[in-house]
Amino acid sequence: MLFIAGVKTSHAATSDTLRYIFDKLPKIEEPQRAINATAIYKKNLRKTPEAFTMTMLDHLYSKAGRWDDKRLQWAVYGMRADYYSVKKNLNSKSTNYYLAAVNFAEKNNMPAEEGIALNNIAVYFFINGHYNDACRHFLRSMEKFRQIGLSNVPEIDKYLSNIAYFYYKLGDFDNAKPMVEQALLYSKLLTRNKISYRNTLGLIYRNLKQYRYAIDNFQQSLNMAIANRDTAWIGIAKGNIGSCYFLEKQYAKAIPYIETDYNTSLKFNERQNAAIALLRLVKINLDYRNTSLADKQLDTVTNLLKNSNEDVLKEITSYYDLKSKLYEETGQPEKSVKYREIYETYKDSLTKRDNLAAIQRIQMKYEADERLRELNKIEVATRIRNVKTDAGIAVLILLLIILVLVYNRQRLKSKKDKELLLAEKQMVDERLKNAKASLHKFTENIRQKNVLIENFKQEIEKLSMQSANKSDADHLEKLLQAHIMTDANWTEFKRLFSKVYPGFFVSLSKENPTLSTTDTRIVALMKLGLSNAEMANMLGITVEGIKKAKQRLRKKMDVQAVIETENA
Repeated sequence: MLFIAGVKTSHAATSDTLRYIFDKLPKIEEPQRAINATAIYKKNLRKTPEAFTMTMLDHLYSKAGRWDDKRLQWAVYGMRADYYSVKKNLNSKSTNYYLAAVNFAEKNNMPAEEGIALNNIAVYFFINGHYNDACRHFLRSMEKFRQIGLSNVPEIDKYLSNIAYFYYKLGDFDNAKPMVEQALLYSKLLTRNKISYRNTLGLIYRNLKQYRYAIDNFQQSLNMAIANRDTAWIGIAKGNIGSCYFLEKQYAKAIPYIETDYNTSLKFNERQNAAIALLRLVKINLDYRNTSLADKQLDTVTNLLKNSNEDVLKEITSYYDLKSKLYEETGQPEKSVKYREIYETYKDSLTKRDNLAAIQRIQMKYEADERLRELNKIEVATRIRNVKTDAGIAVLILLLIILVLVYNRQRLKSKKDKELLLAEKQMVDERLKNAKASLHKFTENIRQKNVLIENFKQEIEKLSMQSANKSDADHLEKLLQAHIMTDANWTEFKRLFSKVYPGFFVSLSKENPTLSTTDTRIVALMKLGLSNAEMANMLGITVEGIKKAKQRLRKKMDVQAVIETENA
């Protein structure tokens, strides 16, 4: 009971201390708020009791909802997944929360966060040995990153590095290399991450036996570590440079680097790395036949590997190989054979493990290729759709251009036609104006002649009464006849009249075929509005004759038509 009470008191104290750890978040702008919240969680809630941690994260999720901060809500799913993975390694709760983070990001149209969540769950599967699941989710995360553009993903170098490390640990250096190179491209200057990426690139070249490139990258890593005064990385980089010289059997160059690596590893309690460095020194000492020092160093290796939580199968195998060679060098064949048998046993285990890793690499390569084929199919289908869409758009644009051209041509043609019509109308109007002027002038001449005719008639009457002047009267009579409309005058009159009133005579003849030439002339003169006296003088008949002619016309023609004709 006392122990339980003590735990409760401890939990209560924890609750009081951590209750307000997220209170300053509202003052922080997005997206930094989610980053800060994750850092607070990792520092304070990763190791607190489950009920308390989940309650705190529930409150944080609710607050994020009130703040309308989707990124913070998404981050809470990752915190929950992380909590259970730290506590229980691979488990259904972590898996479900990681997947929930992916789904939340997808549902809320957060592509960068979706890619990050896929990367996180891939790392989770990788750490727990589920390489196929890890590979599938790494591929999906990379696909998402490429869709939105690597430069649009915050801290993209870390996620590229996760993928690179995954490939590296499985011995797939061809895929690891471009990922590290991209991580380097997006990493900030002189950071520990950049030092690490450059070192990893060196390791890849070392495994590909391209030692010159490996040393060059290790040297760059070393230079950055020196600039940062980073003792740990200085030791690691020097050790890796030494390993390249060691593999090239340039032992004189290798020794000082390897010794620095060994001492630095001991300083930072990196026991496995110290054992690796010391095994290299053992191999050099055996080649130099310095068996006494090699024997002491092998004993130290035994202590370094004892009770190790790391995977040290490769180092143990190397230890028994060197132990067998040591006894062979010192003339102890029985012990050499004994250790050689142990070495072979471990070597078989190591080979089986490597073969299993090779099989897994093949499986993952197959899955990666299948995924790539699927993506290519999708990409091809998308391209075909895009081509069809582009072709459709191009056709529409072409049709639109054609329509615009046709419209412009029609508009120009219409404009030209209108201009032609206007020009023709102006020409017709001008001709009609001229014709009317000519007819008016002709009509005025007729009126002037009528005045002259009246004067002639009066003179003829006066002279007729005077027998002495009979010859003068005859002359006046002839002159009078000369001013009466002759056939030639009528032809000229008709020509001018038809210009002003086109089709008049044709219609008149068609509708009234019984009209005589005199009737036609009277109707035309009526159209001009001449008086009976003027018409009589023009035609050389009496006014009474004109009246009788009109009466005949009324009988031959519709009275209303005559009136309309007369008033038109």
